[in-house]
Amino acid sequence: MNNTEIKSGVIISFLLALILSSQALYSQQLSFGEGLNAAKKEHKLVIVDIYTDWCGWCKKMDREAYSDAGIQKIINDNFIYVKLNAEGNGVNKYNGKSYTDGELAEYFQVTGYPTTVFLDSKGKVIEFNYDKTKMNNLPGYYETKDFKKVLEYIRNGKYKDTDLSTII
Repeated sequence: MNNTEIKSGVIISFLLALILSSQALYSQQLSFGEGLNAAKKEHKLVIVDIYTDWCGWCKKMDREAYSDAGIQKIINDNFIYVKLNAEGNGVNKYNGKSYTDGELAEYFQVTGYPTTVFLDSKGKVIEFNYDKTKMNNLPGYYETKDFKKVLEYIRNGKYKDTDLSTII
């Protein structure tokens, strides 16, 4: 083999590994109900990634933050990942009631996309403070480095006593 063939092989191997790692998170994607059940069973937190099909920032966050290998590892090790299309036609059971996807997004007080909601292993919304304001969701796009800090903040239980604005 010459150097060009070796370089091509390395590049192809790298691209294949990248594709497979980015699909690892999405292959574990569950419906809202499946996610709640898995969280109870596995004693993990839940990430509810609320999006719409037309949302460019949602797609950017998928491409950048959610596809990052470090973020995927944190999610796979500590969370159950659920995507919820706020304009979808699914029906979800939550807290003893049935909600359409849109109604569930409303319940979580989503006003823009993407929005991330964190639930404990029993399905209770995790509240946190941001700039001394009580929050029950994380609205908007976050760059990979900041989103990683958010995940660590939630994973480590810092939301109980630390304002998120001091972290990111």
